[in-house]
Amino acid sequence: MNNNKHFSPFVRNILAILVVGTTSESFAETTPWEITGNVVITHQTTNESHIRNESAGSADLVVQRQYGSGTWLGHIETSTTPGSNGVSSMLPEANADIGSALDEDNEGRIQLSELYYTHLFSSDQIISAGLLDVSGFFEQSRLASDETTQFLGTFFSGNPTIEFPDYTLGIVYEAGLSHGVVLRGALAGSDGLADNPERSYSQLLSVDDDDKGLFGIASASWKARSWLLRAGAWLNTADHQTLDMTSDNQANYGAYMLAGYKKNRHAANIRLGLANPDVSQAAAFASAAYRYQSGPYTAGAGVGRVFLSSQEPSTSLDDTDQYELFLRYTLRKGLFLTGDVQRIVNSDFGTSHDNRHQHATVYGVRLTWLYE
Repeated sequence: MNNNKHFSPFVRNILAILVVGTTSESFAETTPWEITGNVVITHQTTNESHIRNESAGSADLVVQRQYGSGTWLGHIETSTTPGSNGVSSMLPEANADIGSALDEDNEGRIQLSELYYTHLFSSDQIISAGLLDVSGFFEQSRLASDETTQFLGTFFSGNPTIEFPDYTLGIVYEAGLSHGVVLRGALAGSDGLADNPERSYSQLLSVDDDDKGLFGIASASWKARSWLLRAGAWLNTADHQTLDMTSDNQANYGAYMLAGYKKNRHAANIRLGLANPDVSQAAAFASAAYRYQSGPYTAGAGVGRVFLSSQEPSTSLDDTDQYELFLRYTLRKGLFLTGDVQRIVNSDFGTSHDNRHQHATVYGVRLTWLYE
């Protein structure tokens, strides 16, 4: 008899999240391994009557073990099932945390997201290889990259013009030069775990399928005490259909820039990005974010726009704008309560008729527990 049938899908997934969180704590007490994790619960509502309120949760467990000059990292995560006609389904920019671990039926699950080995040849040369999140090596900022404790909107947790694969098989090389300059390069499969129709590991390992290709990216970073500057270029060789439907075997490519500044209580971030306008609706991107900290309070403000490709044949679609304000309060060490409000204009370029030229306001509350 399956007792889980007595619980709603949301409750079942919250129970799974709590199991992952409590397991990480007990495991840390009995082993010398380095263990970190988090549990995040969100609730969002909007002024649009056709969009349902949505409660969601996610959890991450990261286990690391050093062996000589190398380190193994394993990352397990789980998330609840996105609600039908809920905020995240109707306004995909509103919640970067939801739906990070889904099966082929778009239902929440527990999954192994990363398992890779990092080897330090020297303090200036590092290689990581295995199942990994490529974006974590190339697009992290000091301010706008952590949807668990900072901005929740997708325009402020990453660059939507970069076609990163989801957790995928790959290798990353890092070389540190003088004066704080770091060069990075990566080669990985174009289709990650969530990019395959069945979201299965067997499909992930089938790297030679006809429509798949490679994802390559290179960047140069300069990091000082207060500043972080990064610029890079990328290529995704998987088969892409052009927006005018005249070809279905084109590659996607682009370039990006990230600048961050942090000093005392203040932090700021700027992101820019370009992609191939022939195959990508999101042809350009720009965002700016600011954060201020005072005691247990942290406040942030962000504004971003994704520019629709000039090659898009539909005249009814247009650019998408996103604005976000958040206020976070530290309840105690590792436990945070965050309130935020977002304004999303023409969500997903207006591809859904209900979202065309819509000005949606989203109100959210988030409870975050970090384990370190």
